[in-house]
Amino acid sequence: MTMRNGLLSAAMIALLAGGVHGADGQGTRAREGAVAIINGEEKPVPAIAMGDADSVAIIMKAAKDNTKVMEHITHLTKQIGTRLTGSSNLEKANRWCGSQYESWGLTNVQVEQWGEVETRFDRGPSSLKLVIRRNPPAARPRAEGEAPESAPPASDEPQYTTLKALEFTTLAWTKGTNGVARGPVVWMPETEQEYAQLKESGRLKGAWVLVKAPPPAGRRGVQEGMSSTFTQRLDARKSLEDGSKKLEEFPLKLRVSLEGIAGLISASRDERVSTTGVPGWRTRAAADVPDDVSIVVRRSDYDSINSRIADGEAVEIEANLDHAMTAGPIPVYNTIAEIRGSEKPDEVVIVSAHLDSWDGPGSEGCTDNATGSAVVLEAARILSSAIQQGAKPPKRTIRFINWTGEEQGLLGSKGYVDKYKDELLKTVSACFVDDGGTNYEGGLPCIAEQVEYLAAATAPINNQFYSETDKKFMNVNIKKGGRSQGGGSSDHASFNRVGIPGFFWDEVGRADYGYGWHTQNDKLDLAIPEYLVQSSACMAVTAYNLACAPEMLPRVKKEEPKAPVEEPAKTEEPAKTEG
Repeated sequence: MTMRNGLLSAAMIALLAGGVHGADGQGTRAREGAVAIINGEEKPVPAIAMGDADSVAIIMKAAKDNTKVMEHITHLTKQIGTRLTGSSNLEKANRWCGSQYESWGLTNVQVEQWGEVETRFDRGPSSLKLVIRRNPPAARPRAEGEAPESAPPASDEPQYTTLKALEFTTLAWTKGTNGVARGPVVWMPETEQEYAQLKESGRLKGAWVLVKAPPPAGRRGVQEGMSSTFTQRLDARKSLEDGSKKLEEFPLKLRVSLEGIAGLISASRDERVSTTGVPGWRTRAAADVPDDVSIVVRRSDYDSINSRIADGEAVEIEANLDHAMTAGPIPVYNTIAEIRGSEKPDEVVIVSAHLDSWDGPGSEGCTDNATGSAVVLEAARILSSAIQQGAKPPKRTIRFINWTGEEQGLLGSKGYVDKYKDELLKTVSACFVDDGGTNYEGGLPCIAEQVEYLAAATAPINNQFYSETDKKFMNVNIKKGGRSQGGGSSDHASFNRVGIPGFFWDEVGRADYGYGWHTQNDKLDLAIPEYLVQSSACMAVTAYNLACAPEMLPRVKKEEPKAPVEEPAKTEEPAKTEG
């Protein structure tokens, strides 16, 4: 992907967007006549009055002819970077989004606090290398009359050769290395005898201890193992400090980790390293964060280290983990903006995505979820631009929200819903969330009463965006009988749980979501421009049409039992899933 000063050129965006742009600005393969797609079949568009047709045409033209979605995502990933909840980067992103909304003429722009965290964690530049010393320790002094050696004595100053730069992660909200930490690599002892030999030889002090690779337990298993080890070491240190236990009372592997080692090194299950955080992160004071360091490396890097030790090489690990802890409390925010409704301004359609990301080394927080954030920003820009070009304002208010704290349990959206629940129940027609990566907005599951409304609202998108790569149109399938506003694992769930229709867009396309999800691979080059162009238009048009519909979107009846969950949760191997 050709970049200039961190931004994609307009020509490159147009090229990558494939069939979206034509000479007439309306798409090279767009078909005449709108259709709805319901349960995978083309149907006549339901006869429900939606947005003014001329206004929708202006919105579509703005979406196709002058896309800025890749500029938004490039700024979020390259200029700001990863955006961990409570971090300096995330607050910067919150305020940047607010400034963008203001520059486009949106109203009621707020960077609104939903809570606070006790300690700010900022991950700076971090590196991990496998090295070997290329000069031995200096020779002993010669005795009087002893013949000089044929070779000059080695230097006392160690000199190292890097064998390999390693791909790795560490838990968020943990201490780093306070500069370069270099030490030999030793195997985790398996027996009391091995432990005693290592301890008595002094080889444990300052060493990096290689933990035996676990059987394939999935990425969740690796993450939970890291968090569990952190908690065990934390509890053990407290027990030693208060005298309630002695070192010899702990299990062998826990004793090793308390022997002044540089840290623990364990393996991921494959070539991805997945980042998460520690329990109790939100309320732990900076002064109470222990010095323990745990690192997970990708499996091939683990195998390389392990093989060299097995071959008898005296390899070392050189870590430089720049972790900054800032004492709080630190406020955390959602960013909110509106296009005010012209006739029913107190009724609202919400367009949203979460702005926060995990922050592992190498990641840029792209597909989770700078993609969704950029789509929300672009939908706002498209609608504002279209209104300035003559489109009629929506009858209801369209509210744009960039949530934070999603990765730690939907915290920002939950805080918002809890704060405004009574008002939201009366006024919100629906909340839409884009959190499925870089694929396009390809559908919505819904209850039967919502099918016609959603089919009519999304119809203008169908047969308008053609992918030359996929050889098909990027259409929107309304699926009757999907999740009936009963939950979910992204921010729409906060609305569903109080009875407000919340929707998580089905993401359709060729992207491998699991490749980047929470890993070192989640970089800008995963973004697929043509999909994000379609998603931006889809979000804008759907919100506009529902904001102009005769009534608010029908809701689940209280007596109606929840339908079986068809929407997969964002778990171990996500494809186009929630979370």
